[in-house]
Amino acid sequence: MDWFSTLFLGLDGVTNGAVYALVGLSLVLVYTTTRVVNVAQGEFLTFGALSFASFIEGSLTPLLYVVLGTGAVCLLLDVLQAVKFRRNPLRLVSKFAACGVALSALAYGACHTSSIALQMVAALVLVAAMGPLIYRLTVEPNPGNSPVVLLICSVGVSLVLHPLALLIWGADPRTVPPISELRFSVANVDIAMQSVIILSAAIVMTAALFVFFRFSLVGKALRAASINRDGAQYCGIPVGMVGRLSYFIAAGISALSGMLLAPLVTANYEMGFIVGLKGFVGATMGGLINYPLSLAGVFLVGVFESFSAFFSSSLRDAWVFSLVIPILLWRSAQHGGELDEH
Repeated sequence: MDWFSTLFLGLDGVTNGAVYALVGLSLVLVYTTTRVVNVAQGEFLTFGALSFASFIEGSLTPLLYVVLGTGAVCLLLDVLQAVKFRRNPLRLVSKFAACGVALSALAYGACHTSSIALQMVAALVLVAAMGPLIYRLTVEPNPGNSPVVLLICSVGVSLVLHPLALLIWGADPRTVPPISELRFSVANVDIAMQSVIILSAAIVMTAALFVFFRFSLVGKALRAASINRDGAQYCGIPVGMVGRLSYFIAAGISALSGMLLAPLVTANYEMGFIVGLKGFVGATMGGLINYPLSLAGVFLVGVFESFSAFFSSSLRDAWVFSLVIPILLWRSAQHGGELDEH
């Protein structure tokens, strides 16, 4: 392999890693605040890409009806709970009505405009709204469940969302135009501006989440709720809102990843599953809690995948997923060393 091939594969791997980084960051965000390994995170990527494609085609995304219907179920549960504890449910109904009207107006506006920015915002908000709804139905009823039970719940959510995307959008891939069609060369290697945008988004989101959790009061409250839920509640932190907020942000990040990735691979109902798994492999390097180390892990996965495809394209996914074994062994040895020190 000459230097040109090495450079080309390296840049291609960095681009892949940037896509996986956004999904990996959303996995880390959910785990650090709720201790849930959200296997369904990749499906939000699919919903974001396909909703964006629907708006570009000038049609209303079916996701709006899914969000409104799921929201109605959550509203019914909340109203029953409010009646049980003798609270006024009218406030809940008014909030749901306001949110429903706002989402509907945003979606209808996006499918009747040529503004790519508005269409991306509408798709991102709709997918992000799914996050707290799924949290309300799967995690919030009993947040004290063991991590294994919560993992099984997230697998169940993935098994529902994956065929749901096929049902409402069909199997045909959708073409999505890039944000920018500019291209430039680095050492005779052609690079698309779309790849640079993806890389920039991954770096900015990593820095933003790191600063948010390390220095902001809300971020510290989220971390406190994940470490000691009862203690955080006694300190006045609304632990229910913590989980909903983390799912909202994580779903939005994955949706953004899908919209940025779609112009490179076309939007289809299967695109999120594999990307989500590869993001998980990279995020395990940081133990699902360390943002900078998780970012390094997903870029390692991207570069490793690119070189694996060069030597054996049919086995590249198998090689990538095999990375999780040495990573977990390394994390286990590191954790054991920390216990010995104590």
